[in-house]
Amino acid sequence: MIEIPSFPELTFEEESHIYRLNGSEIPSVTTLMNPLSSSFYKTVDPAVLERAARRGTAVHNANENYALYGIEDISPAYAGYFAGFKEWWDKTKPVVLATEARVYHKILGYAGTEDLLCLINDRVTMIDYKTSASVNQMLCGVQLEGYDRAFESHGIKVDDRFILHLARDGSYKLIRFDRSPKCWSVLAALLTVHNYINEF
Repeated sequence: MIEIPSFPELTFEEESHIYRLNGSEIPSVTTLMNPLSSSFYKTVDPAVLERAARRGTAVHNANENYALYGIEDISPAYAGYFAGFKEWWDKTKPVVLATEARVYHKILGYAGTEDLLCLINDRVTMIDYKTSASVNQMLCGVQLEGYDRAFESHGIKVDDRFILHLARDGSYKLIRFDRSPKCWSVLAALLTVHNYINEF
């Protein structure tokens, strides 16, 4: 069985969404992607985004409880999203390696949290859950690339990366994202800009 290491040197403050490596603040993949996500979501009502964030948190928590403990605990308002996850889980039967796996890039110094690392057909698979109305290829490609490369910097080879898109009606789609030099160059450019801004 592959072991995913924990990183005690990496801490995370939930309320402020700040990662620290050995006490020093480092950017998250989400923070680095702000120029991309701001462009995409700029016309969306902030109240809608807040509701979507609450829904995402609730569904993520329910998914993790089911993956780790087999517990079914979800608000009726979000039951459809969880039903889709449960159907996928029971059908696929992944072997859990880690849930809510925090990781940082050893060389580039950014961090992130991956929803699920598991074995599917003996392949190390990264799964990120989405409960949005649609899956944005631009954002998800860069996000998954960032997580994948961070794990790689610690010697963990990810074979497959997917977005598990969960819908309110209980349906789901598993969307594959292959490794992308283009997405990696975009994340590297965003990190360069972030670091440059923070020099001043």
